[in-house]
Amino acid sequence: MANMCNIDGRLVAESEATVPVLDRGFLFGDSIYEVVRTIDGVPLAWAEHWARLGASADGLRMALDLDEATVAQRVQQTIEASGVDPCYVRIVVTRGTGDAPNIDVATANGSPRWVVMVRPYEPQSGKPARLQVVERLRNDRRALDPAAKSGNYLNSVLGLAEAKAAGATDCVMVNTDGTVTEASTSNLFALIDGTWCTPPLDAGILAGITRAMLLDFLPTCGERVEERAFTADELRAADELFLSSTLRDIGPVTHLDGRALHGGEGGPRTKALLERFVDRLQARLRDRDGPQWRRLLVS
Repeated sequence: MANMCNIDGRLVAESEATVPVLDRGFLFGDSIYEVVRTIDGVPLAWAEHWARLGASADGLRMALDLDEATVAQRVQQTIEASGVDPCYVRIVVTRGTGDAPNIDVATANGSPRWVVMVRPYEPQSGKPARLQVVERLRNDRRALDPAAKSGNYLNSVLGLAEAKAAGATDCVMVNTDGTVTEASTSNLFALIDGTWCTPPLDAGILAGITRAMLLDFLPTCGERVEERAFTADELRAADELFLSSTLRDIGPVTHLDGRALHGGEGGPRTKALLERFVDRLQARLRDRDGPQWRRLLVS
């Protein structure tokens, strides 16, 4: 089946999908988005993704004009039209088409544009990463808060390009205070002095859905976890590292700044956590996400 899109309620093949040149998402990155993956046809952690989409809209002073049930039905229609499972779903909301190529939001007189993209999901759970601490700083949250999942992703685009030029697969950026933030599209956990540490939200990071689940999950495995600031030197001295995201769950870090960790493999505690976390996601899907999604589709 073709990769499918839903643009403002209209199903179309991705290869035929277009947006107007005056769309503010195209012109200015004036948009928000969410990425959700499905398991057995059900979007994982849909409620949390929907809530974050709303929070991102608030952060950009964007008024959403569709309710949750309507968007869920469009997502389901697009999944069914794609004929693939599992799949990767990207929901993009732009401020709509403006009257002119002018940054002033007063020129955005149209309705928001809603785009749903569905593609086959290629399994990435446990996908390893080679990280490079890059010179490019993370956007300061007082300028453009990374907590708002906006379409303005140039900071991460360039950070990732710098990391790949150094032979890595992903970057790590520090903030203007000199403390670690996150990778290009993933949150970061570091095992420091026996505690899994992840940067706090006020370091200038995205409030990752998987990150939040891990903060609840790790103590159930007898692991200590803490949200705290740490430096790149502390990162380099950590016993183990992993990334977390919707698409990769837990991704062990095998290299940092060109140095192999654990013989170029993921750390032993990370490997053990991954297997247990995947089981946790399956149970969550069965007991919570699946029933909630089915109720939402008939509301």
